[in-house]
Amino acid sequence: MRKAFLVVTALMFLDTIVQLYLAAFGTFGSHVIGDDAFDYHAFNGQVVLRSLALLSIVFAALARAGKNTIWLTVGVFLLTWVQLLVFIVGGILTGAGRDNPTVAGAWAVSTHAVTGLLIIFSCYWLFLRARRLDKTGSVTKASEAPRPAATV
Repeated sequence: MRKAFLVVTALMFLDTIVQLYLAAFGTFGSHVIGDDAFDYHAFNGQVVLRSLALLSIVFAALARAGKNTIWLTVGVFLLTWVQLLVFIVGGILTGAGRDNPTVAGAWAVSTHAVTGLLIIFSCYWLFLRARRLDKTGSVTKASEAPRPAATV
């Protein structure tokens, strides 16, 4: 299960880089092919990345990666939902939408990029933990391991 956890976290981290590329494609490609250019970014984020995050939760638990690592995988999964809620809540609060863009709406949904960066960094951190777990059998560094109490 450790190898499976490592593979899923590696795929998830690489998918966050793909997701960043697809966001850029949506931005620059929209001038050429229209608003459909963002469909790839939306599908990847809502289906592929979220599925990989869900799989990482399962494999982290099966690999006995530790509660902090499991909670980190849960956090990434929840952040994929936050990415969607940013648009929904931002639109509700500001009255903005695809057909009615507003400055307040732009400010609200711009947090989507910051949350995306948080997902990228969290996925990288998860990958490092999974790699350490695969190599050493523990997600903690040797310097972070609890030391025995000194005896007098």
